[in-house]
Amino acid sequence: MKRFNFYKPGIRYGQIAALSAVLLAFVSCAGVFSDDSKENAKESIKVMNWNLQTFFDANFDGNEYAEYKSPKSGWSQQRYEARLDKLASVIKETDADVIIMEELEKEEQIQDIANRLSGTFDFKKLYSQAIFATNEGASIGCAVLSRLPIEEVTVHALDIREGSKQPSMRPIIRLSILSKDRELTIFVNHWKSKSGGAEESEIWRKRQEKLLADLIWAAKKDGAVLAVGDFNKEISEFDINLSATEGKNVILHGSEDVEVYSPWINDSGEIQKTGSYWYKNHWERIDHFFVCGNIELTDFCAETEGEWADSEGRPLRYQIWSGRGYSDHLPITCTVKF
Repeated sequence: MKRFNFYKPGIRYGQIAALSAVLLAFVSCAGVFSDDSKENAKESIKVMNWNLQTFFDANFDGNEYAEYKSPKSGWSQQRYEARLDKLASVIKETDADVIIMEELEKEEQIQDIANRLSGTFDFKKLYSQAIFATNEGASIGCAVLSRLPIEEVTVHALDIREGSKQPSMRPIIRLSILSKDRELTIFVNHWKSKSGGAEESEIWRKRQEKLLADLIWAAKKDGAVLAVGDFNKEISEFDINLSATEGKNVILHGSEDVEVYSPWINDSGEIQKTGSYWYKNHWERIDHFFVCGNIELTDFCAETEGEWADSEGRPLRYQIWSGRGYSDHLPITCTVKF
């Protein structure tokens, strides 16, 4: 783990279970779960999650996806800078307090993003904290930008050595966001994709679900928990249980099952029609917010109105050869009170 502080320059190094992570400090629509007796004391923050669609930098390190290595791809420093500008414009538009991103290549990109977000004298708008984590040798990882202090960062990965060979997968990042005297525990996820076959790869998503459920079970107590990210799993593929504890509608299966709430599902059990990922001419809801504990989630939506979406509200996939588009996923946002 590394920490950068631009007030007091310095770097500290460390590792957790052969994983690489970085923590930087730099200047630069629905829910329940409320406790009326503590309502006045709750903090409210806006969170955005976005899979950025293979956001590589312009340096060729050998681990990039094949389409970025081709001399005919058109990928260049100029294209990279343009993608950075687009990303920064979306972050400014959504104006969330915590930004969670999947499919960034490396930690140095966090600084590039921060430089484009630093043009303000409103210190409350500055993203002063950041994290990046990935598996060693992996092509992409996950990142967090936060206007609020980040504490207690750990990364957790599967290490399965029985049966079929374990594919490359991203770790789950656990972190705590502090707002005044309140603490929010966040788990950042990017689960195994369905490439190679949905049924064949489902065993790995189930194992990642178990890991997440066990982590939530150990962390929740009476606190506030938010699990977020690209789970590569449609909400209908989870165990939906409307008869669970009031305010919960999904069960995550682990050593101990955990009841959570998903805003994709309304009180009558209907799933929102619009999703976050447009695939083979239909919507998928594979990007998620799950909450449990002393927390309230409101104002959830897939951001369909913006320069990153077409006239039908579908994501404008990034095209390397032309430099057009943003991502094949829509950003999703919500407000949490804890």
